[in-house]
Amino acid sequence: MSLLQQVSMAREELADSSVPPPCRINIQGTDGIGKSTFGAGAPNVIFIQAEDGLNFIDGVARFPMANEWSDIISQIATLVNEEHSYKSVVLDTTDAAALKTEAHVCEKNGWDSIDAPGFGKGYTAVREQWVKLLQGLNILHRDKAMNIILLSHVHIKPFNDAVHESYDRWEMKCNKNVNALIKDWVDFNLFANYQTETISDGSKTRGVSYGKRALHTQFAAAFDAKSRVAIPPKIDLSWNAFVTSYADALQASSK
Repeated sequence: MSLLQQVSMAREELADSSVPPPCRINIQGTDGIGKSTFGAGAPNVIFIQAEDGLNFIDGVARFPMANEWSDIISQIATLVNEEHSYKSVVLDTTDAAALKTEAHVCEKNGWDSIDAPGFGKGYTAVREQWVKLLQGLNILHRDKAMNIILLSHVHIKPFNDAVHESYDRWEMKCNKNVNALIKDWVDFNLFANYQTETISDGSKTRGVSYGKRALHTQFAAAFDAKSRVAIPPKIDLSWNAFVTSYADALQASSK
């Protein structure tokens, strides 16, 4: 089947109102929360492995481990240039990929570290590489009707609020230039966490979690999140729950 025939078939499928258009999504969350499992639930998925996160997930198509930045770019190019039936691609994870970007630009420019050139030039070079990566993923999204799923680790960082006192919040582990690119580029930037409750006992307050996981879809003081359509503020951490909410929101907006 030619590339044009494949794209035509994908577009015909998207004309069915029961199938939402492919999306670009970033799932942020701590280690072990279920980011890779979420990605594995997407239709006809293939993983680009910037780190080893699929040890306990069987039956999922994957490229060989990307040991270098050039491997990641090459694997995206393979999906762009060759015929295939994949409908989703997962990059696991953005922060692991970003470290490979830093190593790449340092080797290319003969720098001892990403800070060696000074004045933020190292991170500017990293940003330029990520612009190219996102352009490649855009081609897959636009021309091959693929879902693009980015997985990102988070850590707690102090946040200097312009109005209130500083406080801690969850942030993606990539450097701020890459973070900003990703957050602007995706259609959905969702935060995965365990559902917790706080219980006060006299002068002490403790958090309690019963293991249920959720995706948060709206910005909060504790984390970044966004959605380009009006899905519920909190949904189950699964591809099926997400795509159902996505389809329902599109249907409601078309009435």
